[in-house]
Amino acid sequence: MAEMKRRTILFSTGRQLKLFGNSIGIGKTLEIGESYIPNILSTNPGDPLEEEASMVHNPHRLTREEVMELADYMMSLWLQLKDNIRKNGMDSPKIFARDKSK
Repeated sequence: MAEMKRRTILFSTGRQLKLFGNSIGIGKTLEIGESYIPNILSTNPGDPLEEEASMVHNPHRLTREEVMELADYMMSLWLQLKDNIRKNGMDSPKIFARDKSK
């Protein structure tokens, strides 16, 4: 399984992918990209020795249920991408979903 260390994705194959940002995102068309700004739910790194020094930033005042709903939505997009790759292979544009809101 891949893991992230110091803004680098480490794959089980040994390959490494350096990130400019601090996270990876997936859109509703199932396209993947880097996410640069943690502006929905984040923390500020305080003194690593003091747990109380860090704060949770929740500028949209999302509730626990809303964050769980967002997590479920994002996971469903990743699972949909995996299913599409299994069905169509990596070289087919069919792995992406069409954006029907245009």
